[in-house]
Amino acid sequence: MAKLLLRSLLLGSLFYVLSSCSTDEAAKPTYLQIDALHLETDYAEEGTAHSNISTVWLSANGEIIGAFELPALIPVVLKEGQNELRINAGINTNGISSFRAINTSFDPILYTLDYQSTGEVPDTIIIPESELITHYRDFYQVSIVEDFDDPGLNFQRTNFSDTNFIKVDDADSIFRFQPFTSNQMEPNSNSGLIVLDDQNPQVELSSVVSYEIPAGTQNIFLEVTYRTNAQVGFGLLANLPTGDRSDITAGVLPKEEWSKIYINLVTEFQAFPGADGYQILIRAKKPDNVDQARIYLDNLKLVYIP
Repeated sequence: MAKLLLRSLLLGSLFYVLSSCSTDEAAKPTYLQIDALHLETDYAEEGTAHSNISTVWLSANGEIIGAFELPALIPVVLKEGQNELRINAGINTNGISSFRAINTSFDPILYTLDYQSTGEVPDTIIIPESELITHYRDFYQVSIVEDFDDPGLNFQRTNFSDTNFIKVDDADSIFRFQPFTSNQMEPNSNSGLIVLDDQNPQVELSSVVSYEIPAGTQNIFLEVTYRTNAQVGFGLLANLPTGDRSDITAGVLPKEEWSKIYINLVTEFQAFPGADGYQILIRAKKPDNVDQARIYLDNLKLVYIP
C-alpha cells in the first residue's frame, strides 16, 4: 500500500512538472521597445525640461517586470487584448550607475496596449516616444535654486571661498536645450561660471535662501546641469540652533559636454535633524593638472515633498 501511494505521488509530481513546463513553453514573450522617456515642464514654474532618465522600470497588468537601461528591449508575456503598463522613469542616484532608482518626483506613465499575437515569431512592439512623457508630480515642490537668468544671485561665498559665480551669456558658454515636446529652444539666457586658478584655487558657496524641509522627508533631489574640467561637490549646510553644520553628499567628475545629475540629499538631511533651514552647498578645488578650472552650472533645482 505504501509503495502504491509513493508511486502515485511520484506520478502526480511528474504530471505537474510536465504540465508546468508545457504551460511555460506556451507563454510566448513579446518584446517591448522603449527608446527614451522625456520630461515636460511648465518652464516658468518648474524650470528646464532637461533630464537624464537612464532607466525604465516596467510593470504589466500589475506584475513587476523589472528595471532596464535605456534604450531597452524588454521581454514581456502579454495577454490577448488590453494590457495595462505602468512605466516609471529611473535615474542614476548621485550619478552612480549602480545606484539606479525610480525618480519618485516624476509621474508614472500609464499606457494601455491592445495586443493581438501575429504568429509564432515573437512580436516586437515599439512604444512611441510621444507616449512616453512624464511630468513632476503635483504634490512635489519644485524650487528653482538658481537658473542665472533673473537679477541677483542666490549663492554667496562662505569664509572658505576665494570666488563666486559670474554670469555668462556667450553662445559657447550657456546651456541650450529644446524639449522633446516643443519646437523651440528654452529661453535660457545665462549660465553660471566658476573660475579657479592659482590666485583663487578654491570655492565654497552656499545658497542665500535657506529651505524649510519637513522632518521625515524621504527623497530630496538636487538637480544640476553641469559642464566642468574639475570635480565639484554638492551638499547641505544645516542651520542648527548650535551653529551651522555642513557636509558634501556627492560630486561630479570632469565632463566636456553638458550633463545632468540627480543628487539625493536625504542622508545629510537626516544627519542634521532639527535645523531651522537648509542651504545648498557647492565646493570645489582647482586640480593640479590644469592651469584654470572652469565650472559651468545651470538649472539647479531642489525637488521634495513640502
